[in-house]
Amino acid sequence: MKLLLITAVFIFSGFVHAAELSLEPYHNARILFQSSGETDDYLFALGSYKKIAGSWRLDRQQRLSGNVTRYTVELPEGHSASKGFDFYLDQLQNFNLRELFHCNGRDCGTSNSWANNHFKILQLYGLDQFQQYGAYEVINADAKPFYVALYAVQRGNKRVYLQLDIVHVDRVNEQGIAANPESIIRALDSSGYYVFPDLLTGDAQGVMTINIKPAHLQALVDVLKSRPEWTLAIVGHDYSPVPLAVQQKNSHAYAEQLKTAVQEAGIGADRLVSYGVGGLAPAGKGDRTARVELVKIYRQ
Repeated sequence: MKLLLITAVFIFSGFVHAAELSLEPYHNARILFQSSGETDDYLFALGSYKKIAGSWRLDRQQRLSGNVTRYTVELPEGHSASKGFDFYLDQLQNFNLRELFHCNGRDCGTSNSWANNHFKILQLYGLDQFQQYGAYEVINADAKPFYVALYAVQRGNKRVYLQLDIVHVDRVNEQGIAANPESIIRALDSSGYYVFPDLLTGDAQGVMTINIKPAHLQALVDVLKSRPEWTLAIVGHDYSPVPLAVQQKNSHAYAEQLKTAVQEAGIGADRLVSYGVGGLAPAGKGDRTARVELVKIYRQ
């Protein structure tokens, strides 16, 4: 693994930059450690630490390669772990963000596992009930996404520390890095919709389709199996510079493509309804040329 480590203790000033992903620093926090460099073996946690065969291990993970920027931050006195966590998460939500996993308190496992085994930062060893971890994917105009690991914890002495790791991968995972089904369920419960993460691709004749990666499809199927009472609308959007009627035709084709894939994976057709709205719902477009959303609907 290639990783340049720089150790420093100073007042946090300026912005956190990781390639094109820039985040404002927490006011009056200080960086204990920072590093930036290339790695071919970053362990990205996509689950919590659980005791397996007598030792604490991640129940889900992914190895990443690319540029890694890491910060270990001590928050000002009196500021909580949840406040620090939310400060950075709020900024990440300004991007095309997808939650892959989130845990809070003892559901994350032991803080010792996160501090000493995972991040290898002693200061992150705190109280299990006052910890929070999130794993996120950020998509921008670059075809290669960012992956963000965010961990915050309060120690017994009331000091609060936060770890921010940003990985700009050098290659795209062809199978896809799926969100935890619980993250998809939480998004559907809280906001009523979830953006399916796959991107548009075109063939030699210029015919556009959505690239349905197996991991993303399986996560959606797992959600529907765990919530048999749910019916979902699959809503296609298209923002290409063509007449609205063409946009609507294209976007409905994207929705139908995903609906067919979900049905072929064993979900009944009566639980899925497809729509194509073209470019009539631009909110949330970001830099996408098209998208497919899942929307909870209620049966009569």
